[in-house]
Order: sequence, then structure tokens, then C-alpha cells
Amino acid sequence: MSRLLLRLAASLGLVALVLWLVDPWRVLTALGRPDGRWLAAGFGAALSATVASALRWRLLARWLDVRAPWRVFLLAYWRGITANTVLPGGTLGGDALRALHLQQAGNALAPTAISVALDRISGLWVLVVISLATTALALATGLMPAAALPLPWPTAALLALLAVLAPLVLWHLSASTRHLLPGKLARLLDAIHDRPHPLRQYLLQLAGSALVQALSILAFACGGKAVGLDLALWLYFIAAGPIFIFAALPVSVGGWGTREAAAAVTLGLFAAPRELAVASAILYGLFAALQGLLGALTLIHRAPQENHDA
Repeated sequence: MSRLLLRLAASLGLVALVLWLVDPWRVLTALGRPDGRWLAAGFGAALSATVASALRWRLLARWLDVRAPWRVFLLAYWRGITANTVLPGGTLGGDALRALHLQQAGNALAPTAISVALDRISGLWVLVVISLATTALALATGLMPAAALPLPWPTAALLALLAVLAPLVLWHLSASTRHLLPGKLARLLDAIHDRPHPLRQYLLQLAGSALVQALSILAFACGGKAVGLDLALWLYFIAAGPIFIFAALPVSVGGWGTREAAAAVTLGLFAAPRELAVASAILYGLFAALQGLLGALTLIHRAPQENHDA
């Protein structure tokens, strides 16, 4: 309970600090008069990102021989968002709830936990790839002045390439060194390495995570449009990396505070009004909170057959 209260206080304190550092009245004014069409588009993109996330997770789970009906994956994702909205720990609470759903569907703990962990990691991994690749492209083509970021475009491109190749390198390293690891960890790696067609699964995970992140970034950009933040879409693809990663840190509740602070700093680097950047981040958080409400409603009207095997 003390940890929960501490992180709730941290979230509220971070939001209050961010609002104090910018113009709070301008933030509230922007939030009080949003463009309804962009709001609807943003929520639609956020909802689509959740559906795509559930599909990506199901493909990964099936590769790990974790089976459940499609609706279990979708409901688990929605309910995970509910947990992330009200529980401290970044995305950890929601991920634990997702794993529980697959266990209740008759799957073993180890592959279930692996599917959730790899699904989460793959999303953050591709987010880094997208931010670095977009940065390199923007610098190389002159869309962004070289002085805007202290990072030459060849360096950004090389980092993006290394990020793409990192899972393949780790796969081969773990294959050759897993016999040196403690027994339980070695057995987990053995189970993963015994799965068929790993390269195909890698490409599916890369493509699925790219789709999820593109839809999430689009949702954030629509929130920006709704409050009058007029930025090029490619800038959101660069800024999304630090914004979304900070929101996932287990130091607040639902990413509140860390997301707004990262948005103010990152989008501020591109001359965006910090008040509108914060308002955009708040709207993105509200898109997640609304989906969390939908997840809570599914818990109230829980289908008795949802955990049967496919």
C-alpha cells in the first residue's frame, strides 16, 4: 500500500511540476476546446493499435505453443490497459494480468510469461528503431537541420541498423552460451530455441510492432492536432521514442507525469509550444484511460466461455 501511495504521489507530483513549469492555463484552455474530429481520429488510432497489439501477441504466443481464442488475447490486452491505468509500476501490472489470462486458458506459466515479456520488449525495441531511422532520414534529406540534434545522420542510421540486428545477434549468442547459464534459465532458452522458423517469427514481430507503434504515434499526433499543435508527422515519429519509453518506466501510475515531462522536453526541442506538447500527452493518456474503462466493463460482463481453448 505504501508503494502504491508513493507512486500515486509521484505521478501527481510530476504532472503538477510539469504544469507549473509551463503555462497551466494554456494547457487547460487547449484541453477545454479540442477539435472533436481529431479527438475521434486519435481514439480510433489508439483503439486500432490495441487490436494490432493483440494480434501481434497472439502470433508470438502461437509460435511459443501458447494457445487461446483470439478474444482472450484482445480482452487480456484491454484489461491490461485497465490495470496499467490504476496500478503503479508502469506496464508491469497490466503485463501480469495478461499472463494470468493465458494461464487461466490452460497454458503453462513459463511460455505464457515469455510471450508477454517478449511482446513488451519487441514493442520498445521497434520504437527505438523507428525513432533512430526517422532521425537519420530527416537529417540526411535536410528535413531537419543538422544543428537540431547533436547526432550525425550516419551515426543515427548505424544505430538504427544495430538495433534491427541486435535480436538476431542475441539469438545466436544465447544459442551458443545457454549451456553455461543456471539450469532454469537454460531450460527456458532451450524451449525458445526449439521453436520452428525463428527468422520468420522475427520478421513477423518486427512488422507487427512497427504497425502497433505507427498507430500509437498517429494517435499521439491526432491528439496534438486536436489541441492545435501543428507539427509534421515525422517529428512525432522521432519524439515518440523518448516519450513512450519514459511513459513505460515503473515510477508512476499509467505513465502520468513521465509522459508529459518527456513530451514537453522532446517536442520542445522542435520548437513546439511546451503547453501544447503537454496537452497532447495528456490526451494520449486519456485515450488509454478510456480503453481502460472499456476493459473494466468487460470484467463486469465477463463471458463465461472466454477461457476455453481454441
